[in-house]
Amino acid sequence: MDGVTRFDELERSWAITMKDMRIYFLRPGTLASGILFPVALFFSFAVGRNIPNNMLIPVLAAQTILWSSSSIGPAAFPLERRTRTFERYLSAPISLFAVLWGKTMAGVIFGLGITVAAMAVGAAAIGIQVTNIAAVAIGVLLSAMVFSAMGTLFASIPSNNPGEVIMPLNLVRIPLMFVSGMFIPIESLPSVGTYAALVSPLTHTLDLLKVGFGGTSHFGWPINIAVLVIWLIVFLVMSSTLHEYFDRRRI
Repeated sequence: MDGVTRFDELERSWAITMKDMRIYFLRPGTLASGILFPVALFFSFAVGRNIPNNMLIPVLAAQTILWSSSSIGPAAFPLERRTRTFERYLSAPISLFAVLWGKTMAGVIFGLGITVAAMAVGAAAIGIQVTNIAAVAIGVLLSAMVFSAMGTLFASIPSNNPGEVIMPLNLVRIPLMFVSGMFIPIESLPSVGTYAALVSPLTHTLDLLKVGFGGTSHFGWPINIAVLVIWLIVFLVMSSTLHEYFDRRRI
């Protein structure tokens, strides 16, 4: 990669992001995983239960950002292995991390777009307003990055079939919802559940969003942000390591 500057890397990484946006944003599987599934989960959670309005939108947003942000990588990587597109990335004058960052950013943009739209429609429908825009902005942006990086990490599974990536990912996404305080308040969880909630990134997504819509934080802003940043770093490092191990062996 002699002569390739950081600006060149960023430019090529952004080109990968733009390509993924054009190809994968409107795929049926991506739309089902990123929009239909979290909306269905939300209605199953909300209908028939006496839940305060300032809790409904944080739950909707947290579910949406989890599923939408993490849905691009598991769809893109297996298909590109099948068509050998990803192998061309690995032999091009661009680092593996820049490739992964470009594909992660596609998930971030998809998650942000879907989540902001869901929050706007939901808040307008029930007549609730954002009371702390900083909490919402930090929570949504950081969480989109964390969960998109998580999707990229699971996409390191050496498979040409998206289903073989999505199934293991769902084994993580679904339990995260049950220890995050969405369905059962954190105060009502057993001690093991409380510790699990503390380390779960989705817990801290929901915590920040609750503050944004007039609620209170269980753990506090510093812990919320610190845990999300730690998970972002962990997912990026593990993703780069595993893609290096599995995908470099294929070429």
